[in-house]
Amino acid sequence: MNIESEDNTFKNLMEYARAMHKRYFHALSAFYVYEGLSEATAPNIVGQVLAENNTKVISNFINFFMPTKEALRVYFLLELAKMLDSSESALHINKILTITEGNLKNLTVDAFKEYNQGRVFIEELAAEYRSLDYKEVSLLRDMIDKNKVLIERLKIYRDKWLAHDDIKKPEPPLISRGDVGTLFGVLEKILNFITGKLNSESWAYSRVEDESKHHTRLVIDYLRRFEPYRLAEIQKEFDEDMRLYGSENKN
Repeated sequence: MNIESEDNTFKNLMEYARAMHKRYFHALSAFYVYEGLSEATAPNIVGQVLAENNTKVISNFINFFMPTKEALRVYFLLELAKMLDSSESALHINKILTITEGNLKNLTVDAFKEYNQGRVFIEELAAEYRSLDYKEVSLLRDMIDKNKVLIERLKIYRDKWLAHDDIKKPEPPLISRGDVGTLFGVLEKILNFITGKLNSESWAYSRVEDESKHHTRLVIDYLRRFEPYRLAEIQKEFDEDMRLYGSENKN
């Protein structure tokens, strides 16, 4: 399979891969924020007292947290399914692999240098450049094939429950937290292998979980700690208005 032209093969492939990396990062972040919201009210994770306090905070803002959590769940599952799709008209990991495999002869060191004009240490990077071969692409495909049953379950869930809400549908397929983590892991390995091997460019996702959950805790912690002050300010303003209203009535 050729892309627009041989001259643009390397450029287009890298741009497609970068677009996939960005989508992956956003979906992964959403997954961990969703987990962070669940963990905030779990006594076995944060302790009984904090879990109860966090539950109260979330209950005070339920019309924000309830749709937000559901939106996060739908978003990361939809994006995960889309990135593992196999349709002809969409950008997904299978399309990236097909483009790579069909254009191996065009993924040369000269194409690498052309794409990276002005990049620091380009000559040193070019000297170490090695393209992919069919065996490596095959191994990457094997990673997807080994999880085809799980991917199919995710596709069914997306089609029947997320993208559409079929009136007549089977019981929802079981997709566990571990299953989601496995599929995110497969995508990360494939994307980083391709961009790392072809463009000496790997994306670091090791801190996404810690940072996403930390920021989620900060939001809930902020609401828990400062809501009493906000309520006190409202009460103070109310009392002041009542005092002024009383004074006006006496006059």
